[in-house]
Amino acid sequence: MKKLLASLCLAAAALIPASASSITLQGLQNAHDPGTLTKDGDTWFNFTTGTGIWYSKSTDMLNWAGGPAPVFTTYPSWITNKIPGFSGSFWAPDVIHMNGQYYLYYSVSKWGTTTSAIGVARSPSLKNPSWTDLGIVVESFGGTSEINAIDPALFRDHDGKVYMSYGSFFGGIGVAEINQSTGKLAGNVTRILGGSGVDMEAPYIVREGGYYYLFVNRGACCKGVDSTYYVEVQRATSVTGPYSGTRTILPNVDGKYKGPGHIGVLKQDGCNFVSTHYYDLNDSGNAKLDILRMTYSGGWPVLTRNFTDFNGCGGISDGPYVIKSRLSGKALAVAGGATTNGALVQQQTYTGAKSQQWYAVGHGDGQYSIINANSLLSLDDYDNSTTAGTNIAQWGYWAGNGQHWSFASPASGYVTVKNLLSGMVLDVAGKSTAENAQIIQYPLNNGSNQQWSLSRP
Repeated sequence: MKKLLASLCLAAAALIPASASSITLQGLQNAHDPGTLTKDGDTWFNFTTGTGIWYSKSTDMLNWAGGPAPVFTTYPSWITNKIPGFSGSFWAPDVIHMNGQYYLYYSVSKWGTTTSAIGVARSPSLKNPSWTDLGIVVESFGGTSEINAIDPALFRDHDGKVYMSYGSFFGGIGVAEINQSTGKLAGNVTRILGGSGVDMEAPYIVREGGYYYLFVNRGACCKGVDSTYYVEVQRATSVTGPYSGTRTILPNVDGKYKGPGHIGVLKQDGCNFVSTHYYDLNDSGNAKLDILRMTYSGGWPVLTRNFTDFNGCGGISDGPYVIKSRLSGKALAVAGGATTNGALVQQQTYTGAKSQQWYAVGHGDGQYSIINANSLLSLDDYDNSTTAGTNIAQWGYWAGNGQHWSFASPASGYVTVKNLLSGMVLDVAGKSTAENAQIIQYPLNNGSNQQWSLSRP
């Protein structure tokens, strides 16, 4: 595998054709405009375009089965007011975990126009869903120069902020920060690419190191074997651009794979897995789910279908965690649930509080931001100290090495959490098992006071 990945080079702008060493998905594979694959517990979910928002699920990312029911069996009332005669077809959903729940973004539209809206619903669970619709996030009103309110795509940046990109033909692609308490826009929309009717839609932004990568579909979808879809990527040093350096990352046709579209990136166990749809030339042009592995070469993403399993790449998955001490069984938490810079990090009996939950956000180089789910502030080596015993606190993310952390596994089911600046690991002061004992940094000794379990909240 290492030799294979090393052989991928920038000159191979498109992916390596499928072969006997490729993954072959099993079960119910139909999908169109799939959202980012998202995990709840032991199950991955693939939300996709369909009546009522259709989805499939899998416990191994290989064998897929349909969900027992769509997200909506009765449709939110605002939709029929916005789209008279709405038939029930929800487009291009995407899902992200924030504020202790799963937020599902979806689009409704009148075909061929910008009479469109993106809505959002949330549920505390995907495995046992209880959806509450929260209404419109952004809408467009039919103008030919408007950013069309379709194709939402969500991602969490290194600083813990969440952004939504969206758009299509007509006004191009826009991006805006999301308020994680409400699920709605936190500020204005910035137009970042396209417009003037350029054939560009289904954006997806991902960050790797110092670059933001913007994937977009070009051409036309929804024509089966006649689809002209292909996928381009550009990059920028800011989420709002300017994006440049256009490269084709998925061609229109590659063997049986025709008209690929709608990129989503799952950061799983240190790997990047890309979900997309394609029209199967060997099966009457039916739209199906495809999963590829993505690496980076020369600062640009490279996709391949030539891999044999979904094993990890030496890291942890991006997402929310409860981080518990092996010594005490207590959870890493912010003292008093504070949302202020400098608040100390302690161990507490886990109650489900958001201040006891953390988002791990991979940087692509083995380093992670660890962002508190309540305050959205970063786990921080206080005052950039290199002294053993220094308190660990939270602070607004500023990208310093004192806020970058890596994970290693000294024992099955446990990790150490190492600070890039100091080279020391998270430790419980005095090897204490007491409530509210302070978390410090200390040289590695692999004691149980330096070992932590990671579990989904």
